Amino acid sequence: MKKYFVSTMIALLALVMLNGCATAEERAARAAEQAAKVRNALTERNYIIGIEHMYPMKGGAKSVSAGYTVEVRNDSLFSYLPYIGRAYQIPYGGGKGLNFSERIGSYQESQKKNGQRHIEIGVKNDEDTYLYTIEVWDNGSSQIEVQPRQRERITYSGDMIFDRK
Repeated sequence: MKKYFVSTMIALLALVMLNGCATAEERAARAAEQAAKVRNALTERNYIIGIEHMYPMKGGAKSVSAGYTVEVRNDSLFSYLPYIGRAYQIPYGGGKGLNFSERIGSYQESQKKNGQRHIEIGVKNDEDTYLYTIEVWDNGSSQIEVQPRQRERITYSGDMIFDRK
């Protein structure tokens, strides 16, 4: 009886270990597929980043409701972001804030360690000049720092969106 129990336990342990190896391989395959999607979207300059958190200069991190995004489509930037911070000079009534779509003035992308991409986008509208600094990792998670000239800078975090509706 004891011999039967030991052999059954060894068989179950081997089965669990084999199952763990298969899931590790599946996770690696999914990660490679995700990294390929990220690289492809960045290369084509056609991507959307959904915002989940914002980090104003003063105060703590704040969760953001769904629907706030930054989108790069060819030579245009579509910014739909909430803003909390100090404004130095803005139009009467508050202006557009960080909600606008404009042509990109400058776009620079570089590869960093661990598959991280560093992107700097310069854009100007009738209210201000902005520098969007975007860090994107292979899994699609992103951090965006927006540096306007007429307002305090602010940082956002979120993930790339691949399933457009």
